[in-house]
Amino acid sequence: MGAIMIRCPATNELIPVGIDADRDTFAGLPDVKAAPVHCPACGGKHAWSKKDAILEQTMRIRSRSYD
Repeated sequence: MGAIMIRCPATNELIPVGIDADRDTFAGLPDVKAAPVHCPACGGKHAWSKKDAILEQTMRIRSRSYD
């Protein structure tokens, strides 16, 4: 699972659009305009579509306790 991200045109930072998806779901999304998202990097709102987005997958580290 990962966060769908777009690049802020003002700061060039990757920002989340507020949607998590797995690789298959992201690949199957249609390339249509989505609702604009609030940008935490510049404070503006950015319109986006799938062609503007990437799936940012983070590695989750499982904690293990040793007895």
